[in-house]
Amino acid sequence: MVEKKMKKTVRMAGPGKRVIKHRVLPRELPELKELTPETINETITGIQKAIRENYVFPEQADDLCRSLEGHYAIGDYDRITDPKTLCEQLTQHLRDVVNDKHLQVLLPKDMPHIGRRAVQKPSDRQRIVEHGLTKVEILPGNVGYINVTMFNPLSDSADRINGAMQFVKNTDALIIDLRKCRGGSADSINFHLSYFFDPQTPLTLVETYFRPHNQTFRCQTTRTPFHYAKPVFVLTSGFTFSGAEHFAFALKIHKRATLVGANTGGGAHPVAIIGLDTGLLFKVPIGRTYDPETNEDWEGTGVAPDIRCPEDDALTEALNDTKK
Repeated sequence: MVEKKMKKTVRMAGPGKRVIKHRVLPRELPELKELTPETINETITGIQKAIRENYVFPEQADDLCRSLEGHYAIGDYDRITDPKTLCEQLTQHLRDVVNDKHLQVLLPKDMPHIGRRAVQKPSDRQRIVEHGLTKVEILPGNVGYINVTMFNPLSDSADRINGAMQFVKNTDALIIDLRKCRGGSADSINFHLSYFFDPQTPLTLVETYFRPHNQTFRCQTTRTPFHYAKPVFVLTSGFTFSGAEHFAFALKIHKRATLVGANTGGGAHPVAIIGLDTGLLFKVPIGRTYDPETNEDWEGTGVAPDIRCPEDDALTEALNDTKK
């Protein structure tokens, strides 16, 4: 039966507030169990439960679950003794059913920051945050440049975003480099985006539907210390993914930036990371981010640049365009 979506629209939280918890983890992750037919079956059962309860497209849940059951029944996992190989096989068999790059089975060591965050106190987390704003400078021609490799939670990064934007406040154009960015937290993305729109008129940038909450969150602009109104260029690559695509997509559909480089990776679905009883992690898409005017997103297709060029040439191309 297709789940009826009783959507409730709410405004995205402002700075320092989180609207949804994306990780569903126990206080301590269980020890990785030895691979046996029983533990593999237990892993598949855990994945199926997570899909049926959380996957953003419930109409596809049965096909995904049947695929894993079918591969298990014909012995495709019988000879696997390496947990990483099992993760890769399960991931591939899920993606064979749906073109969703966020569906993934992982080992805890593949996401070490998840394991640490599961057991550390909030006061200790700052020590392990690698700030995603890695470079801020003024290039020749009075062009600002900000390199972003990760959008960390706003509680960790608001001061750095403010500092970076203050540094480039008086430039004649701004380049934001997302070529090495794999995404991050929606609250941070939304706050940074808000600098580029009129603070007097709240604007819905995109909407994100979350299935577990059966709600639609409106990603609206929020107040920032000032409004950056000069031209903006965003550099993209095939590595640009998830939340970084959200950032680029929002600026593009509202005609607030020129995208330069290559097509992005194509991951439009926010995820939950669920700890399975066998010690593995399962990353499952629980939402969908889209343009509320057209219902379009970038899942599987990526965000297309306005100026297409090899990613290594994107900065030069953007600088040339600032001179026009």
